[in-house]
Amino acid sequence: MKLDFRYFLDNFRGMAIIFVILSHMPSIQEMGGAGKYLNFILTDATTWFVFISGYLFCYIEANKFNYAEYLIKKAKYVILPYFFFAFIALSLKLYVSQNVLFDLTAVNYVLWSLLVGWAIVFPLWFIPMIVIFFLMTPFFNALSKTKLLYVVTFFALIFSTFSSRPINNSNAILAFLHFAGFYLFGVLAASNAALLEGLSRYTKTKIIIVSFIVFIISISLYFRQPKFPPDFPPDFFSGMGMPNYISIGKLALLVAIFFIFERFMNRENKILGYFAKISFGLFFVHGFVIYAFSKLMARNVFFSETGKIFLEVGVVFAVSVTVVLVMKRVLKKRSRYVLGC
Repeated sequence: MKLDFRYFLDNFRGMAIIFVILSHMPSIQEMGGAGKYLNFILTDATTWFVFISGYLFCYIEANKFNYAEYLIKKAKYVILPYFFFAFIALSLKLYVSQNVLFDLTAVNYVLWSLLVGWAIVFPLWFIPMIVIFFLMTPFFNALSKTKLLYVVTFFALIFSTFSSRPINNSNAILAFLHFAGFYLFGVLAASNAALLEGLSRYTKTKIIIVSFIVFIISISLYFRQPKFPPDFPPDFFSGMGMPNYISIGKLALLVAIFFIFERFMNRENKILGYFAKISFGLFFVHGFVIYAFSKLMARNVFFSETGKIFLEVGVVFAVSVTVVLVMKRVLKKRSRYVLGC
């Protein structure tokens, strides 16, 4: 059976990668005053990517699931690009003896970096975690066909909203546990796609309004809660049982955007659609571009804080999109093995 293309979800994915890239920019992370609210809105858009991954797995794969074929596909289009970019970064880091700082041999440094991801380029912490989701797909597939999905998703979301990421996202297993609720929420949404689409406009409007209210309350509570010292942020264990207002806010905003996009954005959008199409390529490339920009601007005193923000946003997006576009033109169909898109 041919599945309907979900334009609203594709547009949501395009928006998600834009949020992810913006949230990784130092100039935005360091914003003060009212800028901290923008940072709250942008940060942790990873939750949306995980939700979309769960939704697409259930919507596309669940009724024709073949574990071996699924893993081979992910190995070709996710793991191979990861190794490609890891090779570039780790070659440079070994050249400057980065492994010595961690008191590791070159081989151990490479193995450790591949396992944690962030030591290669910070955004790449996501890959070791998402691989665990890939490996767990037989469980998710079986669960999607039972009523137990509702119970497991409920408790997983509670855990996701009352736990923190591991420090530096350095433990893929703990990160998997923290984000599992959002993945299962995506599976749940896809398995109930017809039910959600059948909700009345009035019901969806109420859900959107309530979600925005929860989001606003989350912002307020986040900035009122006691702050951890910068050198000792809450990790997975110390943050367990504490409300994670960023995750709660992102969950609420996810629900609101989901229904807003379903109603108003369930058609082709060339800009968001293009960002969605090259989202994996942008994910792999943008960390390198941000790192290079930060090095170049480290001693620059000619730009104001606002000027630097606009400059970084413009340069990072322009260079990242250009690099992906050029690589796709050069590699053609083989680009998926290098860029993931």
